[in-house]
Amino acid sequence: MSPLLRRTVIAVAVLRYAVPIAAIPAIPFLIAADRLGLLVLLRPQKEFLLLSGAALARTGAPSVAVLAAAYAPLMVAAVWAFFALGRMFRPALDAGEAPRWLTRILPPQQLSVARRVLARRGPVIAVLGRLAALPPTVMAAAAGASDVDGRRYLAADLVGAVASFGLMVGLGMALGDAYDRYGVWITVAGLVVLAGLVVLLTRWVQREAALAEEDPSSDDGAVSGPGPA
Repeated sequence: MSPLLRRTVIAVAVLRYAVPIAAIPAIPFLIAADRLGLLVLLRPQKEFLLLSGAALARTGAPSVAVLAAAYAPLMVAAVWAFFALGRMFRPALDAGEAPRWLTRILPPQQLSVARRVLARRGPVIAVLGRLAALPPTVMAAAAGASDVDGRRYLAADLVGAVASFGLMVGLGMALGDAYDRYGVWITVAGLVVLAGLVVLLTRWVQREAALAEEDPSSDDGAVSGPGPA
């Protein structure tokens, strides 16, 4: 990898970490001003996709195309930069000698568990992780720092990203329509059911991580080293 490409990957990864944090103070103002497309661009989280889907159902904006364009930079392109980051720094991660900034954005303990789960379940975990409440950046970096086939993993991650986007926007539209038709309580009930499903899926992945920790065959590619300072 050329020096320019390496610097670009690092810059994109750092921005992926920093932009959502820097955007936190602006969240109330963006919601109040109905700038939901910009909100998704800065913080492409499930709850904001739901909110945007509900707004789309009720007002016709922002469109699905706008939301997809806002979602892709941080949740697809920048996540894949973390895959490249894992590939670039695998020797340093394995030796516990990763730069301090890298351990900031990729906590070694989380990375170690993610690598073990990948060794146990393979790229399918990329799809399930996107639907669960798991950081896709850590999963992508773990895949890059492991022996997972890159093309298979990135294809699975793309499927998971598209599925997560479609599910959240689609459910948001359904809940927005239900709010207009049946009132707030049906919307609240739908949100509770969705949150429960996400929690169940997240717990399943966490159980897989615990089993992977106990499985000696999943030790290959595990990360060692200090945690973030």
